[in-house]
Amino acid sequence: MTEHAAPAPGPKPQDGTETAFSLTSQDVDQGRELLTGFYQLPVVVDPQLTDIARFHMRLRGARVGAAAFGIMDFGSRATLLTPPLDGLYAFFGARADHIVCVQRDQATRSERGDGRVGVVNSFDPVMAHFNNGTELFQVSFSRATVEAELEEEIGHAVTKLRFPPAFPATGPLRTYHAILTAVADEIAQPTGLLDRPSVADRLGAALLTTMLHTSPHQYADELAAPAAPSPRPVRRVTEAMRADPAHPFTAVELARLSGVPLRSLQAAFRAHHGIPMMTYLRHLRLDGVHRDLHSELAPGTTVADVATRWGFTHLSRFSAYYSSRHGALPSEHLRNN
Repeated sequence: MTEHAAPAPGPKPQDGTETAFSLTSQDVDQGRELLTGFYQLPVVVDPQLTDIARFHMRLRGARVGAAAFGIMDFGSRATLLTPPLDGLYAFFGARADHIVCVQRDQATRSERGDGRVGVVNSFDPVMAHFNNGTELFQVSFSRATVEAELEEEIGHAVTKLRFPPAFPATGPLRTYHAILTAVADEIAQPTGLLDRPSVADRLGAALLTTMLHTSPHQYADELAAPAAPSPRPVRRVTEAMRADPAHPFTAVELARLSGVPLRSLQAAFRAHHGIPMMTYLRHLRLDGVHRDLHSELAPGTTVADVATRWGFTHLSRFSAYYSSRHGALPSEHLRNN
């Protein structure tokens, strides 16, 4: 695990260049700069004046595949202020002592060992109150990544997910809480499996899927229900696209493959998947690009190389599509090789 002592700049969550890290500072102003640099948001931390001499911020974390995971404490009583996290879905819990998170005058309390998972409401500013013994774990997922995964699972477009402020880790949620706890314990070690990108990527994928299938949101019942069988023509073209997304399919070619007229196929496909057929194909390609950009690539590989490999020939249009689906420019997700 790489350690950065102040005033070294904090890594950005979207870099993908460093799996695990540690940020520390005993200076309040430097602590604010490190947090703002890491989160790419104007974060403010204010220790209580009577505790300011004990201030010692520590943020240990890792990029775990699709998730950004961290453990934070300040060594003193402090208040952390952040703006609305519109592009993220974030969850938290106390590893030591307790924490109180306030949003829109509603307080959510998490205590060590209570098994509760708190949720950061992305619509409102967040105020978190730390005690001098508080240690917080937190995990955040890109909104674009979560919604892309969910759309693939249920086969149609989704709106922004809505979660309760907190939920107990009972029933299937015990699995989600157990994975969160295991990742937090691993990050607390000076070195470990999370230093290996392939392990971190697989663990992050499991964390994302488990979150979607166990936490309460408006699509939870739909995820739990058995999937409706797709009509044979739709299933045939869906399997063909998923088997080789980079192939330059045309709508006419897919209709020929399905054995039904193009208009009938398009109507059946939209009815089953919730989006047009060619949009579905584009999403498959964009998700393939997304995976490749976050993987180990040959030195000198460019975004254009990856995009072309997945069948995109109009690069400016590709960049707009990618930003819309994954919440950032493709160049921001390209690992520094």
